[in-house]
Amino acid sequence: MDFKVWRKATDEVVRELPYHIAEWVAEFGSLTQKLGHYVDKVRLDLLKEDKVQASPSESQILKLQPQEQAQLREVVLYGPDAPWIFARTLVPVSEEKLILDLGTTPLGSILFSSKELRRESLEVRRLDSNHAMFQQAKNYGLVQDQEQCLWARRSYWQNSQQASDGSQKKLLLLEVFLPASPLY
Repeated sequence: MDFKVWRKATDEVVRELPYHIAEWVAEFGSLTQKLGHYVDKVRLDLLKEDKVQASPSESQILKLQPQEQAQLREVVLYGPDAPWIFARTLVPVSEEKLILDLGTTPLGSILFSSKELRRESLEVRRLDSNHAMFQQAKNYGLVQDQEQCLWARRSYWQNSQQASDGSQKKLLLLEVFLPASPLY
């Protein structure tokens, strides 16, 4: 199976993956909690918070209007002595309060304790050195080897119920497994 494009993490797709990869990319629970089995306290560095123009695929998933900006949060989560996960979160600016003041608090602490938000989809893929997320990780100094492919997953979250005004909270989370992570 080709993992050079995003694939829904169905049972069939997950069975195609080696176990040591599947146990991380198809983890339906909190990656932060899973990391907690390897370290006493999960360390998170906030790399960037800003309003940005989302990529075309991100805009489509979040149902953004043309030229509508999104609130961005990029972080890195660390294992015992090296960065393990690079994560990018996007929400419509109208929902920026979901992520704006998290600082170094892991997003998973909100997502998995919320009764409102639920994961609508989970997808997996391999990123080659030309992919924008690979390049961004490289720009932050998290990846050095251009020849290496990185595994990634993305999940789309939204309200389990519509608000009285008909709107729904939406959130897109992309997680890239860095070379030092136990996935490899």
